[in-house]
Amino acid sequence: MRSQIPRIVSIALVHQSTLLLKCCPFLFSSTGDAMFRLATKLVTTLGAAVALGVIGAPIASATVSEAPADGAVDSAAEVMPAAAPAWSYTIQPSCGGWESPIRTGANYWGGASEGGGTPVQCQNSAITDCGFKNEPVHGLTKDGRLIVVGCNYGMGQLIKLFPGAVNDPALLAAHEFGHNWYGHSYNGCASWASPTDVMATTMC
Repeated sequence: MRSQIPRIVSIALVHQSTLLLKCCPFLFSSTGDAMFRLATKLVTTLGAAVALGVIGAPIASATVSEAPADGAVDSAAEVMPAAAPAWSYTIQPSCGGWESPIRTGANYWGGASEGGGTPVQCQNSAITDCGFKNEPVHGLTKDGRLIVVGCNYGMGQLIKLFPGAVNDPALLAAHEFGHNWYGHSYNGCASWASPTDVMATTMC
């Protein structure tokens, strides 16, 4: 990803310059020379800000690419696993009986060890305190209602699961552990088909 940064920035600068030419042709006239220099500085500064934003973005166990064409993009990006950094989690007593699928979900991302790190709690009812910014994952009940079945608070500060409400609790766990680094990939049913699919919005 980082090797593509100069190309990304140069494309952004060319695009911004083209927009300036189309919208403000007077900037390119002799009388608009001073304004053109000012506009060029603004475009360059914006390009540098974009570059710093990309360089400064956290890199965990995956890089980001284009989102799949078959779903509506929710936050941006195809998730592509790379070498995962070391990270850890702790299964709380409330998850008794669900330890195996939770470990399967954690191991999907690689680099995980058990003990310390993100605490994982389980409950037998819908999660009601997730909040929009924590990107709750929904599940469909037998009577057709959408309820929140998983939540990752503060990108790894706490994970809550309602594993009894879903067909694949390991997938639910993998999805929530993925929120340690990534947002939702697209609106649709999550699956094991790819990391991008794991991070879809709904447990179907």
